[in-house]
Amino acid sequence: MNKKVTNFLCLLLPAFALILGLNANTNGEPIKTGFIAWPELKNFSNKWLKNQYSGDDSFIHADLDLNQNVDLADFSLWSKYWRKNKSYTISYDPYKNVNWNRWRRALAQHHDHMGRLAINRIRAYDQAGYNVIVPLDYAGKKSGGSNYCDYRLWPVYKYLSGFKSDEAVLASLNNIRLFIPAMEEIGCHHITSPFLTTYIELWEPAYSPIKQQWHYQTSQECIDLINQYGGMAIIAHPTEKSNYYLNLQNYKGIEIINAHYYRLWFLGQSQLDYNEHFQAVWDDLLTNKDTKIWGFGVNDWWGPWNNSNEAFIDSGKILVMVPSYSIADYRNSLEKGSFFAIQDCGAGKQNKGKYPIISSIIVSNHSITIYTNGQVNWIANGQIIAQGNSIDMAEYPIETGLKYVRAEISNAYGTIFTQPWTLFTIPE
Repeated sequence: MNKKVTNFLCLLLPAFALILGLNANTNGEPIKTGFIAWPELKNFSNKWLKNQYSGDDSFIHADLDLNQNVDLADFSLWSKYWRKNKSYTISYDPYKNVNWNRWRRALAQHHDHMGRLAINRIRAYDQAGYNVIVPLDYAGKKSGGSNYCDYRLWPVYKYLSGFKSDEAVLASLNNIRLFIPAMEEIGCHHITSPFLTTYIELWEPAYSPIKQQWHYQTSQECIDLINQYGGMAIIAHPTEKSNYYLNLQNYKGIEIINAHYYRLWFLGQSQLDYNEHFQAVWDDLLTNKDTKIWGFGVNDWWGPWNNSNEAFIDSGKILVMVPSYSIADYRNSLEKGSFFAIQDCGAGKQNKGKYPIISSIIVSNHSITIYTNGQVNWIANGQIIAQGNSIDMAEYPIETGLKYVRAEISNAYGTIFTQPWTLFTIPE
């Protein structure tokens, strides 16, 4: 095709977006003032690709909408990747804004039972090097009796003797910098509720004849209440088949490592390695539901306060990248997925924390490089697709239908799990 014609078309496509009122900024970020339906977009793009037109190289990136609608400005900005030999592009990077040299790596625990509350358990976490913990226990089921709290364990100092504030508790510790409110909501499927300070409860008419605003009857209602009152809903130990979780909406993550279930398998009390099951459920959800469901590691009854040297003790945790130790920064990193799940399998306290170290992650339009001292497996749609520190998604034909890619980095002491990167292609 004549070069002048090709250049004219490269200019025409963004102009067409402007005519429709779908403007683009000078920095290549689209301003979304309207949408075009996928069938129309597909029809337009097929005509465009048929003639092997190429995109305008001045457009280097776009804020792609992922809700099954894309505006035409997005189309024009991403057009440079929609060639005859189309390939995957990374449209969401959970670690995009992390400053690997300056940000802190906050070792955190989101699900372990701290009693009502027990300072010795808090100090055990402090001695194990944790920076963030939740004062968690079972909550919200009157028929369960005294096993379930009918209140929130928040603020922390009110449930400890000898302290007048949470700041005073933190001042007595060496490593812990933040307490995060959370409970394990037990009424239906277990769901943890970080950042939630409002008490919620399963509605049981025998105990509460009139349903209150803070009552729920189903797992979905529990998730909705957590979100409504400012919390973040995380599915605990997803033992059900993945269809159960596919039908739930608006939760932010699921547990993929749980020390309690690791213990059952480790001691031969279960023939099923539930952690493998949890990860299979995660991959199914990432493939068939949402690529922004984050994976968590937790201890669930087997934290560092246990007097045992077994590998399952203190084996589930997360490492959150934060610019500062503030609840706002911490939550922002969790929301974006700027953290890692860890299975720390070192036996004995002297071998904990020896899992691989991730120094930094570099992401381009279609490639990812992880700087680490561990062995890297790359997983997409539930299958290992590559090994090694780097992966180039341009090498994979889009006919494989990949939705995301994530990495597992391992050594003899454990595995660190990245959160998934979302992959972008033109939908069928």
